[in-house]
Amino acid sequence: MTRQDCFTVTNHSTAACRASTYLRIVFVVFLVATSGTLNVVVGFQGQTKPQSAAKPAAKNKFRLRVTKGYVTGVSLKAEKAKLSEIAVDLSKRLGARVILGPGMTKEAITVEFLDLPLEMAMRLLAPSVFIDYEIRANAQPKPLAVFLMGQGDSDPAKDAVVQGSSQAILIEGNTEDTPEQAEEPDDDPLQVELDDNSLTVKSRKQPLAAVLLMIADVLGVPAEIKYDSSDLVDTVIKDTPFEDAITRLSPNIRLYVRADVTRSQRLPLRLTLVPPVANDGQ
Repeated sequence: MTRQDCFTVTNHSTAACRASTYLRIVFVVFLVATSGTLNVVVGFQGQTKPQSAAKPAAKNKFRLRVTKGYVTGVSLKAEKAKLSEIAVDLSKRLGARVILGPGMTKEAITVEFLDLPLEMAMRLLAPSVFIDYEIRANAQPKPLAVFLMGQGDSDPAKDAVVQGSSQAILIEGNTEDTPEQAEEPDDDPLQVELDDNSLTVKSRKQPLAAVLLMIADVLGVPAEIKYDSSDLVDTVIKDTPFEDAITRLSPNIRLYVRADVTRSQRLPLRLTLVPPVANDGQ
């Protein structure tokens, strides 16, 4: 009996048909006339129906990466992601506080950028951005806090994050000066002048703490002395940006600065004299 006979002759034994149909394939042909064409659907015995696909896992609405080095770089891809959730992740990766203004707590953003410097990246997240830094000699500025503020939000307080446990007071004058010397400012062993954001410091073997207090007074910021230093400052620094001028005086000085990223301004917040740290490579 041929394989064809099994399909055309119905009174043959089932066993004979099974012997000739070695693949046990049943062809089910549906002839559907559609626009003059013939559609053929072939089904195979034993083929199971596909199970319904499992629901995909919830898609993460943002991907964030922070690279630290000579410049802190930020990469972010977000699609209608909550800014509050991005802020939590950013804080962990930066090692700094990320604070949202009242107008930004419920914001959702869609944005994509790759390896942008920190300040430029933050500018894409909020209308108004402030970053508080700790600055020291021979080190990159360390971000302490990022403020992402809305259009109607007030500027954050200067001591919102950068705070001190005490404040030193400058008492002007030199007990060794004679009245004649006091009338001649050019002979003053310690002179500090501020022109815009540039400092001029002239010091002839003056105590480091005294120099620091004078600079803080001129800048109009608090100063904190945590270390009874015996270092003397003998230097002349002329018309130098205050951040560079101050860090050139000693590795034990910490300068705290707020970058107003939106307005492209940098404002001093506080000066601190700290004890020396062995092998301080930070």
